[in-house]
Amino acid sequence: MASMKRLLAFLLACSVLESSEAADFTISAYDRTNNFTWNNVFSNAITTVEGAARVLGPWVPLQSIYDKGSIDHVTLPPATRTEFYRLLQVDISATAQGYTNFIESYGVITTIAGNGVGGTDGVDYWRSTMEGGFATNAALSRPHIAASDRAGNVYIADKDSHSILKVTPDGRIHTVAGAHGPGFNGDGPAAATNLLLNQPNGIHVRSSGLYYILDSANNKVRRVETNGIMTTLFTIPAAIKPGRGLWVKKDETLAYFCSGTELDKWTSTNGVTAVNTNFVDLGNLDLDSGNHVFVTDRGDNKVYRIGNSGGRTVVAGNGTKTGGGDGFTALQTGLWGVRGIWFLPNGAYLLATHEGSQVWYVDTAGTIRLLVDGLRLTHAGDGQWFHSPGLKVSEPRQITMTDDGDLLITENDLGYIRKISFSRLQP
Repeated sequence: MASMKRLLAFLLACSVLESSEAADFTISAYDRTNNFTWNNVFSNAITTVEGAARVLGPWVPLQSIYDKGSIDHVTLPPATRTEFYRLLQVDISATAQGYTNFIESYGVITTIAGNGVGGTDGVDYWRSTMEGGFATNAALSRPHIAASDRAGNVYIADKDSHSILKVTPDGRIHTVAGAHGPGFNGDGPAAATNLLLNQPNGIHVRSSGLYYILDSANNKVRRVETNGIMTTLFTIPAAIKPGRGLWVKKDETLAYFCSGTELDKWTSTNGVTAVNTNFVDLGNLDLDSGNHVFVTDRGDNKVYRIGNSGGRTVVAGNGTKTGGGDGFTALQTGLWGVRGIWFLPNGAYLLATHEGSQVWYVDTAGTIRLLVDGLRLTHAGDGQWFHSPGLKVSEPRQITMTDDGDLLITENDLGYIRKISFSRLQP
């Protein structure tokens, strides 16, 4: 569908339209610092800036963004040579073509952390020799979530090493909280690497690099500043049942976390209260753009939207392991052990099924698409386009998105962190 894609090419401040259908898709500003502003975008779009040394190409993707407004912009690093640029914009609304445009906006899948050694529950596979080394040479110990900050650091809740690990942009891994042994030795403030954690299996990371830890066996939510100092944000009076999801409001007056059969809420005025206690085995949670809470119930094979009064509505999953599938509604589809959930800027959301070993895309119309296929103990596909045929992931626990739009998958009891790059493979 030609009307679903619009292309614009330009050199410096002079624009040349490549398609008569794109007459309204124009650049409104371009300056010497490589700051581009454009207008009249689709209501839900991905815009990619591409560069080339010659006007005829070859064109290389430089940066992509989720585009929602009538005007948007991006700033690129200064050019090191004479450069031509063009913008490619694709509609990613809730249609079959919109989904095709979405998957074609993402590139290869790679492993960024974990070597697949280990996998036994309750065993700490961390060794001091791994500190500061390449993250792909490190053995992870039942990681539960990976999330990133604006600088490109990826934080991993490594439950059975009782620590938070950080993968820096150079691919090296570092301990940033906990001391690789279970316990509790104080609430702080103190250096995060001097305070013990006990089975941390949830994190919530801010763009600044400040992050929060669901310190599950210590029944606490910890706060770690950008300077590495840890404090306790709040303590849960009753023991946390096996739980993973954590979300903290920016002003730190509200938090949600999962605790086995319960979705719980903490406020700075009333402490911890139960929102809903009727789940089987909660996985993770996320909030949409309207601040509605969504949770995955791994034991019930369903995803729920939580109402303001704590009631719940099924939005995905038929409650079984099978049925429905790619192109069906999310409510018709079996989501075996659904565990991960993450909302995208276009209002769609991603789901990860642990036992099913799959990653799904649910659009705003409620249609579900199989994004990444997999099978238990099948870790494959590095260097390939993520959506090419073949099994690639195993037992994903959670999926998140970086500030730059890359997707991070916490995969497999053997412990891997995978990345799907937000970069088009072709114009």
